Amino acid sequence: MARRKRNYKAEYARRIARGKERGLSRSQSRGHPRHHEPYIADIVKPRPWGPELEAGLKQVREGESLTTVARRMHVAPERLRSYLVRTGVGRKEHSRWKVGPDARQRQMLIYTRGREIVVVLPDYDSARLAGRYMAAVGQFLESNDPTHLEEFVRQGVGDAEGQFHPFETRKNVLYRLSETQTESFQDVYKIVA
Repeated sequence: MARRKRNYKAEYARRIARGKERGLSRSQSRGHPRHHEPYIADIVKPRPWGPELEAGLKQVREGESLTTVARRMHVAPERLRSYLVRTGVGRKEHSRWKVGPDARQRQMLIYTRGREIVVVLPDYDSARLAGRYMAAVGQFLESNDPTHLEEFVRQGVGDAEGQFHPFETRKNVLYRLSETQTESFQDVYKIVA
């Protein structure tokens, strides 16, 4: 049985007309809304947090072009742009996208006071410090070189409730914690909406 040939031009015109009747902009009707316009279909609504888009946000934060990052990630630039706006950390300055202060809370695993705990950190800077600490612990455990931990002696992070958690830097305690670790850093880390 021969298939009926589709008339794409007519289908597109109908889609735009239906959108106009519903009070939508042309870009919304097409299914590619501008960064300040909402998506119209639930199935195409972007997730509130995505690790792949978060990696793109990190690269834009480091000064790379949004379009270049999106191409490298095989993501539409409008999707990454929309993610920057929805998270509240991106803004456009002089035709370039910049990432400003990031006050989203993050859940992370850290070692403190002889045990591993999961804490909710109040912002990006605290999470970055905790991440650097956990990376240094990993380097210490691999190399048995305590110089990786020197930077974190008498340091710690405050959680979202204001409680301070000093970083564990005692070598024997870190060896014990790594043997009894129940969850990995990657399994616990997430942005708390």
